[in-house]
Amino acid sequence: MVKTTTPNRTRMNLWVAVLALTLLAPLRLAGQDPPQGTQQPEDTLLVQPEDTVLVAVGPPKPEIYVAELSVFDGLHYLGPLQKVTDGTNSYDDQPMFTPDSQSLLYTTEYGYGAQVQTEIHRYYLSSRRETRITRTDENEYSPSPVLGERAFSVIRVEADSTRRLWRFTMQGMDREVLFRDLDAVAHHAWGNESTVLLYVLGDPATVRIGNLTTGQTEVVAQGVGRSLNKIPNRNAWSFVERVSPGEAWISEINIGTREVRRRIETILGGESHAWTPEGVLLMSRGSQIYQWDSEVNEDWRLVADLGDLVVTLSGITVSPDGSKIAMVADPIPDETAGAGAGSVAR
Repeated sequence: MVKTTTPNRTRMNLWVAVLALTLLAPLRLAGQDPPQGTQQPEDTLLVQPEDTVLVAVGPPKPEIYVAELSVFDGLHYLGPLQKVTDGTNSYDDQPMFTPDSQSLLYTTEYGYGAQVQTEIHRYYLSSRRETRITRTDENEYSPSPVLGERAFSVIRVEADSTRRLWRFTMQGMDREVLFRDLDAVAHHAWGNESTVLLYVLGDPATVRIGNLTTGQTEVVAQGVGRSLNKIPNRNAWSFVERVSPGEAWISEINIGTREVRRRIETILGGESHAWTPEGVLLMSRGSQIYQWDSEVNEDWRLVADLGDLVVTLSGITVSPDGSKIAMVADPIPDETAGAGAGSVAR
């Protein structure tokens, strides 16, 4: 005998099957993102509750670009530009490569209502993906990886407007203030695991060496610029020493002896500089980037001109492996913009 199934029983069996599948499926909470692909090892950000949704604000502001950096016949060349951020509605600045040269830490600006604050983001170069690291009530800027640790340091503007050096883990956790008695720090550069060069606001501004082991700081120069760098493969930092309104030098400080000596006069109006692993000095001025190789040249040589972007380069940094350069480009207002010399031109 052949058994038959009524339409009502068929519909009932179908609803039972659907209900079973629903109960067995993975739960997804409201607001939870669907599962993502494999993350890069260092992307271990913890989900933190948000009371307020922050949105990017403001008129066109600085944007960050990255380019491959190569050298031929002693001269450095920039590859095609990769735009890291979109400065249409936000402030993005102060990029710094991580030790593996695979990602960038940088400062970005958020705002809600009348309140504006800065936080630290991380951008992964290969996947072109970014994550937010800090989520605080204060302003953080000028991120820099801490040598020998899975951590980074920032300048933090606290509720009373003091500016101190703080350290965070790469997940934005376990924050800790460094050199608590120093409350006007504006920029910094690590020399080794326990020594850091500090740019301290004042009249005049000073450069100081801070020792984490002793907690002490020592003034080594004054009347200086904000651009500080560790010189690769050397026990020294570099900074801009301002001699007069029309004269400034790239000077270096020996980390061990504290000796200061001048290396080369800056390009007129130049401030931001960076070093390649081979010891070649790069410096930006306007839309142009120059290089100086102490072993080959006595003066600066033009490397690139980003004039077609109608920008001024306010910051540059080179990756630890020397393969990339990151640049902060400030848009020039239309009324003052002139004709460029060509994107990445000689």
